[in-house]
Amino acid sequence: MDVDPPDPPETTDRAEFDEARGAPVAFGALLFGFGLAAGFLLAFSGYSILQDSAGLIVTVFLSAIFVIGLLGSLAILLRKPLLRRVFGIADTQLQRFADPLAQVAEGAVDRDPHRATAAARQLVRLALARYAWLSTRRWIIASLTGLIAAMAALAGTALLFKQNELLAVQSRLMQEQNDKLQAQSAYLAQDVQLAEAARNAELAVEITNIADLLGQAMTRAVARDGGPPQPDDGWGARVPVLDPLRDLDPQLVMRITSASRAVKPYRFLDPRLRAHDDADKIRVAMERRRAALPVAFSTLQGVFDWTEPPPEDRLIPRPASPERAQLLQTLIRAGLRDYEALNWFGLDLSFAYAEDTDLLGISMQGGQLSYARFDRAQVMESDFRSAALENASFRKAVLRDSLFSAISANEAKPPYQLAEGIYPTALAGVDFSNAFLLRCDFSGANAGAANFDGATFSGGAFSGAQLGAATFLNAVLLGTDFDGADLRSVDFDGAFVFAADALSQLADQAAPGSFRVDRYEQVPATLEDVFQVHSAFLFLTEEAILAQTGARDVWRLRRVKPFEAD
Repeated sequence: MDVDPPDPPETTDRAEFDEARGAPVAFGALLFGFGLAAGFLLAFSGYSILQDSAGLIVTVFLSAIFVIGLLGSLAILLRKPLLRRVFGIADTQLQRFADPLAQVAEGAVDRDPHRATAAARQLVRLALARYAWLSTRRWIIASLTGLIAAMAALAGTALLFKQNELLAVQSRLMQEQNDKLQAQSAYLAQDVQLAEAARNAELAVEITNIADLLGQAMTRAVARDGGPPQPDDGWGARVPVLDPLRDLDPQLVMRITSASRAVKPYRFLDPRLRAHDDADKIRVAMERRRAALPVAFSTLQGVFDWTEPPPEDRLIPRPASPERAQLLQTLIRAGLRDYEALNWFGLDLSFAYAEDTDLLGISMQGGQLSYARFDRAQVMESDFRSAALENASFRKAVLRDSLFSAISANEAKPPYQLAEGIYPTALAGVDFSNAFLLRCDFSGANAGAANFDGATFSGGAFSGAQLGAATFLNAVLLGTDFDGADLRSVDFDGAFVFAADALSQLADQAAPGSFRVDRYEQVPATLEDVFQVHSAFLFLTEEAILAQTGARDVWRLRRVKPFEAD
């Protein structure tokens, strides 16, 4: 039995078909790879590579378009000679396919194989010639279209990168504009505050008039007390102590209190030079040798606690009133020591900007002193009991034998005196950082969240004081009494103590349950460590420590647990 052999032409045609079908896929993958590589190159090189090679890229594209256009034109012009030379046929119109097809059919009908074969051969030549022409024409059109599209896409990419570059420049310019707008807003805020300063400057003339009236009161007091001082009496006799009830008439009292309320707090330019700050004056003097003596300058900076001035003039952080400070200094210079009557009639010294002011023997019971600034002040034997001192500042001040404690109403000075009751002193948020306090009394005061960081206490008492959330960071506690004080969440981290059982003493003295010993540990320290504290270095002596403790033993408290556990 005969077995039909396999059809090799069909297998060959299938392989050729698969090969022909795979060619466009490979060509497309190649083009995709080239596009991906170009995309990465542009993404990482940016617009600069296009900008630097723009002439070369345009030349390559135009040359390719020109070459393909030239080849296409030659193919169109020489189409018939080329087809005749290759296929022996110059015309490939569809009408020419009719005759060979008819001859094939006739040869098949007439059983003339030679005629049918010749006609079929002619038909194949016609088909190949037409396919060759159509493929050439499609390649020319596709190449030109692809090159033009690629050039347009590349131009669009270049424009996109250029747009991104311009957007980056625009963003930078907008940021600069925003910075300038912020600076302009700051300058406008300065203008508003300085306008308030100008208004208060007009009212400062009233303080000058008050000073004139106080001078007249001083003259009357001198005459009343026995005439003008003699040359041998000394300067103390030239400044009489005025009694506000006896020496100040009601009109002057109301004028003083009205002036204090008429001037309002505002923000003004922070002075970069302070004429009364001795430490800062040394800093300014040393600036000339700072480059030549950097180590010495750094050492002095630590000793005197210097702070660098701002690079440009700026407003102070919170509102203040230099005019109220001027009024207070005028009253002090006039010999006024007791301010209870003026406080009763409404004297308002809150926000007073009274830095470097000497408060010597002042009685300010019931005073309105919230947010007042007494930085670097000398406060000696002054009475601030029952005063409102919330958020006031005594930074780097020296205070001696002064009272900030609560006062019973029957001990208060008129007109605050009553038969019973307690007048507490409001010290919430008060700032005594880096101050030196010698025998100052805070018993019974409400001093929640007060700041005693870096302060040095020699003696003094906080008996029964409310000190919740206050801080004594790196403070020196020499002979300070906390009997009955509320020490909830008070931070003693870094504080220096002079007793081996200081933590036990604090726990025994504090209000029950208000001090947790387990939050701290007590570690040995030295007197050299104590004198690293700025206020102790300036005002405390080793002799004073030995006089109170009888030894050189020092310990430091270290907080080991947080106040609020997670």
